[in-house]
Amino acid sequence: MGNLIFKCPRTGMNVQHWLEEPKPGDPACAYETVVCKACTRLHFINRDTRRLLGEKE
Repeated sequence: MGNLIFKCPRTGMNVQHWLEEPKPGDPACAYETVVCKACTRLHFINRDTRRLLGEKE
């Protein structure tokens, strides 16, 4: 899947993260658990939309 950049909701910093390619049979709408390098907390990123869980459009 490659690199993605998301905005940490806690610090407001842009964070770069690498997501692995989805395995065959994995649902496209699944969320990936990511350890944020800015705040060291867990965030959930949708594999399909590349948005954080709860992020407004």
